[in-house]
Amino acid sequence: MKRVYLAANLADAQIAVDVLAMRGIRAHIFNANAVGGLGELATTQIWPEVWVEEDADIEAAKQLLDEIHAPASAIGKRCPQCGEENPGNFLSCWNCGQALS
Repeated sequence: MKRVYLAANLADAQIAVDVLAMRGIRAHIFNANAVGGLGELATTQIWPEVWVEEDADIEAAKQLLDEIHAPASAIGKRCPQCGEENPGNFLSCWNCGQALS
């Protein structure tokens, strides 16, 4: 196992794990329970981490996470099924759910 992503918060980490799972990459969140217990007295911030189970999936996971965290393009993506315009960072159509290429 290896860490592939340091998340800004627990929701961000969960989204990353869910996106990886949709592509068949098994991943886990570490430090999920430590985040809520820090409070205002903490001297060190502990961020949620996303770790990939299989070493063979590390590069694909990093590339996918880079893609979903890249700024959305101004042009966007047109859905091949329903023709709806979607933001450039969407992986599936917001209207019909079709995967976007």
